[in-house]
Amino acid sequence: MNKHKLKALILTVGAIFMAFLMVNVTSQAARMDMVDVSNNNGYMSTAEYTSMRNEFGVKALTVKISEGTTFKDGYAASNIANGQAAGLYVNGYHFAHYKTKAQAIAEADFAGKTAKAAGLPVGAVLATDVESQEANNQSKATNDRNNAAFMKEIQKFGYRTDIYTSGSWANNKMTVKGKTGWIASYPYVVSGKNWYSTNHAWQWSSTAKFRISYGGFDVRRCLRSSKAPQ
Repeated sequence: MNKHKLKALILTVGAIFMAFLMVNVTSQAARMDMVDVSNNNGYMSTAEYTSMRNEFGVKALTVKISEGTTFKDGYAASNIANGQAAGLYVNGYHFAHYKTKAQAIAEADFAGKTAKAAGLPVGAVLATDVESQEANNQSKATNDRNNAAFMKEIQKFGYRTDIYTSGSWANNKMTVKGKTGWIASYPYVVSGKNWYSTNHAWQWSSTAKFRISYGGFDVRRCLRSSKAPQ
């Protein structure tokens, strides 16, 4: 065997080994039941979502829909369509900036209409992602009032809803009741951890890698449902 063929063989074997190692290490760390995507990830193809499902056990997708009262995620429609084509359950989220009850209702109306236009199916979760500086500057009582107003309004569009926030904010900056909440908290070592087991989902990484997709992804273990929070 000449040196060029030998080099090609070594590279091929190395690539196969690294792909196996990535899947094995990931599976030992924690389940990747649900993956978040937004415009930050660029265009995501059906093939990429199929790979996530088949190789990494992903069951559900959470697509960024909107932010505030003006921003519509330009990749929401393609992410929803391609995720569904790959057989994934599709949810959505809205990045909140509201400071008052009136603003929360306005953002919910904007998010609901944007989700409908993007093709988010009725019955899916459309969560409020509460981690902005606006929320940080509010009292717990004010955030609770605003979140409640947002979620009540979202239900008018036929969507279920929930709160998506960080572990340090949950029940400090806002109330997240048991059997609700998508909580983000990143341990240094994930293996063996089972954090937030009384909530809907635990987001344990923001830098997860997938074999044919570029960059890092937010991933969650859904603790109360294998597909989507109920």
